[in-house]
Amino acid sequence: MSPYQFHAERSAALRQQLVQLPVPVQHPFIHDGERPEAPARDRKRRGRRLGAGTLAGALVLGALALATTPEDRSEDASRIIEALNHPQQETDRVPAGALPVLGNAGINASDTRLLGHSATITYYGAPAAENLSPGAPAGKTICMIPVDAHGESKTIGCTLSKSFESYGLKIETPDRTEAGWLVVPAAAKTSLESVKKEGGWTQQAPNFLARNNN
Repeated sequence: MSPYQFHAERSAALRQQLVQLPVPVQHPFIHDGERPEAPARDRKRRGRRLGAGTLAGALVLGALALATTPEDRSEDASRIIEALNHPQQETDRVPAGALPVLGNAGINASDTRLLGHSATITYYGAPAAENLSPGAPAGKTICMIPVDAHGESKTIGCTLSKSFESYGLKIETPDRTEAGWLVVPAAAKTSLESVKKEGGWTQQAPNFLARNNN
């Protein structure tokens, strides 16, 4: 028998065996080494990455909030005397006769600003470096300098800048016929209302009230 002789019965049996072999199950779109649950893990990883990004954004916003916190201006005299934000004018300068009282209070002559006037008194305002009263609380002060008709000043009134809102700064003549009252601009109308029974008070500027009761 030739080694290449065809046997029909054996060929038929072989085909029958091939038909009966199990066909492996294949998952579509899954490459070797992957499992069906892989997409779920991917979603978790993406969720973690999203969470980290959100946290980073929160940290940045927190830092921005800290950076924009308003500065403390409680000892800034210019919030009360707005003219301090502008160069000193000739009318803001106290007369030569009043300069000694400035030196005694530690006030720079270039820092004075005109506030207003009553019948015989002209009032100037200025910041001072520190509280000058022995035993008083420390802190920057704001002062008012009354100058009489002769261009002289024998007294000066000062108060702490950081507590200025509580009352402001008022100076009166001994007989109380004239007075000047430096206040926070936002409180001027309320302050004027509080002294309406005394008579003679007028508002001369957003931050200054004067009394003439001669």
